[in-house]
Amino acid sequence: MRLTTSAILILVIMSAMTGCKPSGQKTANQAGDKIPGVPREVLEKLFNECTSIDYIFHTLPFSLSQDEVPSIQQNVMYIDYNKPLGSIPTQCKAFARKFYKIGAEIVYDVDVYFSEGCQFYVFVKDNKPVYANYMTSDGVAFYNKIINMVNAQTTPNQ
Repeated sequence: MRLTTSAILILVIMSAMTGCKPSGQKTANQAGDKIPGVPREVLEKLFNECTSIDYIFHTLPFSLSQDEVPSIQQNVMYIDYNKPLGSIPTQCKAFARKFYKIGAEIVYDVDVYFSEGCQFYVFVKDNKPVYANYMTSDGVAFYNKIINMVNAQTTPNQ
C-alpha cells in the first residue's frame, strides 16, 4: 500500500489531535490531568465509620495499623479538605500506601506523599487517582514523628 502526501498529512494531523502516545507510558497523573479534592461525604464516612487504618511504607522497614477510634478520627483530619491538590507534581513519589477499612473491607486506598515539597494524599482506585488533597500541619508532624521514631530505633547508639 502506497501512502500519498495527503494521506501522510492527514495521519500526522490525526496523531497530533489525539495526542498519540506509546501504549503503557501514561503516568497516573500527567500534566493537565485535574484531580478533584476529596468530597466532604467521603471524609464524613471515614470519620464516622472507619474501624482501622493500615499503612505500608515503601522505604521504612515496618508497617503500621491503627484501630482506636480517636486515632482513626485524628488521622482522617490530617486530610486538608480546604486544599485540593489539583495534580500530582512529576517529581513527587509515594512514601506509603494506607488502607482505610470498615470492618474487614478496604473502602479506600490512599497514596501518602511525604517529602520536601510533596505533602499530600491521593485516593486511588485501580491505581488511578480519584481525589487528592494536601495534608494539614498536624499530618506533617505525624509523619515526621514516625520517621524520627524509626531513625532512633535503627541508628546505633554512639
